[in-house]
Amino acid sequence: MVKVLVVDDSEAFRTVLIELLVRAGFHDVSEAGDFKEAVEVFKKARPRFTFVDMVLPDRSGVDLTKELLSIDPTAVVIAMSSIINKRMIQQSLEAGAKDFLLKPTNEIALNSVLTMWSD
Repeated sequence: MVKVLVVDDSEAFRTVLIELLVRAGFHDVSEAGDFKEAVEVFKKARPRFTFVDMVLPDRSGVDLTKELLSIDPTAVVIAMSSIINKRMIQQSLEAGAKDFLLKPTNEIALNSVLTMWSD
């Protein structure tokens, strides 16, 4: 079973994204609300996909992307933001994120990203 981690400080957004993931067939989904919790959950769960909000309360999503990929270089990190900021998107991709999703996302965009990065 493919494991997924959703990192976002908005509990409401995490709930919506998790529902979309479950509908897409991903049932082993963990969640975290900040950098520290995300690192702890990531180390335990070892998810294949990690969706990371670029704006977190304690450290940036770019920092988190780098940290997660230093733990598991094979992980697929998908950056997310509700703000279209070309510099942020570029930084997240340079940090190792495979793709970028605009929030709020929808099933079509989510499924497209998951299909593209699934083995």
